[in-house]
Amino acid sequence: MIANSVENIEIIPTGKAVGAEIRGVDLSQTLSKGVVEKLTNAWAEHLVLLYRDQDLKDENIVTLSGYFGGHQPAGARQARRQAGIKDAGKGSSTDMRINYVSNLDDEGNPTQHNRGIGSHEIRWHSDNTYVEVPPTGTLLWAEIIPDDNTGNTMFCNQYRAYEELPDDLKEAIEGKHMMHDGSRTTANRVHPHRTMPQSQDDIDGPIHPMVRIHPLTGKRALFLGRRWDYPSTYIVEMRNDEGEALMDKLWAHATQDKYVWVHQWRPKDILQWDIRSVMHRRTAVNPNQKRILHRTLIKGDPVISAWGNNAATQ
Repeated sequence: MIANSVENIEIIPTGKAVGAEIRGVDLSQTLSKGVVEKLTNAWAEHLVLLYRDQDLKDENIVTLSGYFGGHQPAGARQARRQAGIKDAGKGSSTDMRINYVSNLDDEGNPTQHNRGIGSHEIRWHSDNTYVEVPPTGTLLWAEIIPDDNTGNTMFCNQYRAYEELPDDLKEAIEGKHMMHDGSRTTANRVHPHRTMPQSQDDIDGPIHPMVRIHPLTGKRALFLGRRWDYPSTYIVEMRNDEGEALMDKLWAHATQDKYVWVHQWRPKDILQWDIRSVMHRRTAVNPNQKRILHRTLIKGDPVISAWGNNAATQ
């Protein structure tokens, strides 16, 4: 057992655009105010934190979220429960604060397609931006991981994406907002009591600024959320073809390799990422191997718009 103290903590950057490994902390044990402050500062600087060899239970993961602001329910899971739909996969959590990201069917076997997001194609996105106050961050702990290096998670730095955005694109998005598509999950599955939109008029969700300000760092970040094939998330002030063309350019820019770090999972890894400043996606999963991770969301704060706000440092 590691004694959790500020002095024992090591912060090892990945050397990529985002991410750092944290050593010298046992997340199953109580964290002092000083340790939480050091981890919070590391999180603000590196955006994604990796802790390896963490022997955790679901209650530990929920407790960890409390150190960084508390737990926030997942929007899609709430909708499924309200509709009387079971979570995907045998052995899924009954605790509403935890959901299992798995590729298991109801018999406990790996499958290409289950009712959840654990085995479907996952595009670049930020978690739960289809709610008015999105989460601050995500905690994801690995229970079972394929042994063939499939199902890795990629992150891209949206601070840098905005900082290096060409001037013509910065000018094009200035003052603009996006309607975030609330009809579908990250796996492009329609939420209960929703229908697949046929036009932009059918899109229902919150309106967020295209650039947000991080409340701790004051930095500006692109805030693109998630996007499916038309019709989906759209620019409120620039609809249909013109807006789609601009979003194509923004997504191509924001997800360039130079902004990306790829995490190769090991069992007992836990990742902590900042939804306000990164997007993420998962690589394909071997449908013949089990992959089970436990996720909770960290309570969000209202989105701070960059438009007309002098708080941003960049």
